[in-house]
Amino acid sequence: MEMKTARWSIIALVLASLIHPCAALSNVDVTGTWESRYNFGLIEEVMTANILQVGSEIIGSYSVEILPSGDEYSGIIFGTVDGDEIKAFYLAIKGADGSNPLTTISFTDGVAIKDDKIRGEFYYRDSDLLELSGAYEADRV
Repeated sequence: MEMKTARWSIIALVLASLIHPCAALSNVDVTGTWESRYNFGLIEEVMTANILQVGSEIIGSYSVEILPSGDEYSGIIFGTVDGDEIKAFYLAIKGADGSNPLTTISFTDGVAIKDDKIRGEFYYRDSDLLELSGAYEADRV
C-alpha cells in the first residue's frame, strides 16, 4: 500500500512539473481593445488595436488615424505572450496618392505593467526603408 502511494505521489510531482511551465507561459490576458499614441513632430498617430489572445499566441487587427490630416490605414497583428512580456508584429500595406503601395512592418517588445497598461519599445520599417523606433505605451480602452 505504501509503495502504491509513493508511486502515485511521484507521478503527481512529475505531472505538476510538466504542467507548471506551460501555465507560466501566459499569465497576462491582452484580449481586448488597446490604444496608443505616437508623435512624430507635427504629426500624431493614434492606433487602436483589437487583440484576441489564444493561449500564448495573439492575433488581431489595428487601425491608425493620422492627425491632423485624418488619413487612416490598418493592418494585422500577430505575436506571443510569455509571462508579462508581449512581443507583436504589425503588418500593413497602405496606398500613397496613386503611387506604389507602401508595405510597413512594426515590431513591439513590451511588458504588461497592469491589466490595462503595456509599456515597451517599437521598431518600424517600411518598403521605402524609413526606420523609426522609440518607447510606447498602450492603454486598454
